[in-house]
Amino acid sequence: MSISVLNPPKAAAILQQLDSGGTLEVKWNAETNTPSKITGNLSQPTNHSPEWIAYEFLKKSRTLYGLRDPEHTMKVVEVERHPDKINVHYQHLLFGTPVWEDKLVIEISNQGVIQRIEGTIHPHLEKQLFNRPMHSAITKKQAIQTAIAAAQSEIANKPIAEYYYLPTRPGVPLIYIVRLQYINSNQSTTTLIHSLTGRIIEQ
Repeated sequence: MSISVLNPPKAAAILQQLDSGGTLEVKWNAETNTPSKITGNLSQPTNHSPEWIAYEFLKKSRTLYGLRDPEHTMKVVEVERHPDKINVHYQHLLFGTPVWEDKLVIEISNQGVIQRIEGTIHPHLEKQLFNRPMHSAITKKQAIQTAIAAAQSEIANKPIAEYYYLPTRPGVPLIYIVRLQYINSNQSTTTLIHSLTGRIIEQ
């Protein structure tokens, strides 16, 4: 087993349980304290569906990623099929709402063997919110108006605001993501707006 950054002993013990035949390699994300990439022969051949194979791995390694219940906190958003492999794309959810830029890709061979898991997961987010979901103080319409007011030029069409949790900020705030496409160029912007204060966090 090869680990690029020293990870906690508990995580190392979980990784040792993966039956990879000595092929396991791990890259550790020091900021999230979860793996950013795991490669190797990480499961046995099977004829089960890619989604079933991927979920079984996530359930087995949920402590490694700080996931309470992968079947409820990890949503399949795409199954990408190639001649020699299948990629199952997951979106991390918190109380049913997507977590901004928290995603995993699980690569599975045609024999049903998991060969790569790559992405970013912020662990134990429920604990940071004391197991209670947040609620917005401003409406989606207000968030869109704020984004338009800060726009650099005339926009091409009416934008849509979407809820996300922002794991990189203290308190894991609930935010609106507003994407703007401009008429006079191919430029687009993504505006992050705090759902309680209505202030722009990032643009």
